[in-house]
Amino acid sequence: MVNRAVSRHLHTALRLVRTAAGVVTPLGWTALVLGVLGWVAGYVWGWREALVLAAAALLLFAVAVAFTLGRVDVEATIVVNPSRVVVGDRAAGELTVTNRRARTVHSLRVELPVGAAVVPFSISRLKGRASVDELFVVPTHRRAIIPVGPVTTVRGDPLGLMRRVRQWTDVDEIYVHPRTVLLSTIAAGLIRDLEGQTTPDLSPSDVAFHTLRPYVRGDELRHVHWKSSAKIGELMVRQYNDTRRSHVAVLLSTDTDEFADDDEFELGVSCAASVAVQAMRDEQTVDVIVGDQQFPAVNPTRLLDRFSGIAGRPGGPGIAAALQTARRVAPGASVAVACVGGALDVPAVRASMVAAGFDVNTVVLRAVLGSRPGYRRIGRSAFVDVPALDSLGRGLVAVVG
Repeated sequence: MVNRAVSRHLHTALRLVRTAAGVVTPLGWTALVLGVLGWVAGYVWGWREALVLAAAALLLFAVAVAFTLGRVDVEATIVVNPSRVVVGDRAAGELTVTNRRARTVHSLRVELPVGAAVVPFSISRLKGRASVDELFVVPTHRRAIIPVGPVTTVRGDPLGLMRRVRQWTDVDEIYVHPRTVLLSTIAAGLIRDLEGQTTPDLSPSDVAFHTLRPYVRGDELRHVHWKSSAKIGELMVRQYNDTRRSHVAVLLSTDTDEFADDDEFELGVSCAASVAVQAMRDEQTVDVIVGDQQFPAVNPTRLLDRFSGIAGRPGGPGIAAALQTARRVAPGASVAVACVGGALDVPAVRASMVAAGFDVNTVVLRAVLGSRPGYRRIGRSAFVDVPALDSLGRGLVAVVG
C-alpha cells in the first residue's frame, strides 16, 4: 500500500513538472539558466556583476510566474454565418467568451486560429458571469476549407517568459465553394429514365405512355386497356416509349502542369462543379472523378464541400489518370465531361482517351482564360474552349443542343 501511494504521488509530481515545463518558453528557460549560472559564478568567484545579472534574471522569472498563476474558467462559442459560402462572398463570425466564475478576470488574451492566421483578442477585464462578444472576418477570396479554432486562452507575462495555453473549443470548418453557373440539360440528345427524356424507340413495357395499338399474340394482358377495348370491340394494349437513364461521368484533372496558371485551374474546378451539380439537379446518375479519386455524389451541397478542398499540384493525377479511374468505376457511363486546362492540346487529350479505352460520348471542356469561345467535334468527342465560367452554358448548348 505504501509503495502504491508513493508511486501515485511520484506520478502526480512528474505530471505537474511536465506541465510547468511546458509553460516556460525558450526565453524563460534562458532567463532561468542565466540567473542560476550568474548566482553560482557570483558566489564562487565573488563577481558582483554576475550576482546583479542573476538577481535581475530571477526577478523577471518570478514576475513571469506571478503573471501566469491564476485559474481561468471560461466558456467560448464560435458562430460563423454562413458556414458555406461561394468564392468572393462575405463571411463573418462571432466569438463569445463567458466568465463562468464569480471572480473578475483581468488581462485575458484569447487566440482564434482562422485558416493559417491567428486572430488575437485582448480582454482587459471580464466580470464574473459576464460575457464579451468579438467579431472576426473569414477570408473567402480563394476556394478552400478553412479551419476555425480551437479557441485558446493565453496567460503569461509581457516579456514572453511564460505562456500558459488552454483550449476551450474544437475546430470548426468553413467551406468556400467554387463558383458555379446554372446549365441547361447537359445530356440533351441522350436518354434518361423515369424523370428524363424519352426516345422514339417503342417498348411494350416502360413508364412513358405513347399510344394504344391492337393486341397481338404474346402481349401481356396486364398492358390491356380494358375501357378502350370495350368501346372499340377488340383488345387494345398500351404502347410505351423506351426510356433509359443517362449516366454522366464528370472528370477533372488535378495536374497543374495541364493548366496555364492557378486561375485557369480554378476555372476548370468551377466548370466541373457546375456540370456535376446540374447533373444531380437533373436527377441523373453522376460519377465524379477528380484526378484518380472518386467523389461521392450524395447531394450538391456535400459534393461542393468536397470541391472546396481540391488541391492541384505539378505532376499530380491528370486527365489520363481520371480517364483510367472512370473506366474502372463508371463503366456504364453514357456521357463523360472532362475538364482540362489550356496547356493540354486536343491531340494530347485524344491520346489519353485512346490509351484509357474509355469509349463513350465525351465533352472536353478546356479552361482557356482570355481565349475566344470555340468548339469542334472529332468523332464521338466534342471539344469546347471555355474562356470564362459565364460562357460555359453557351459552349455546352453549341455542342449538345
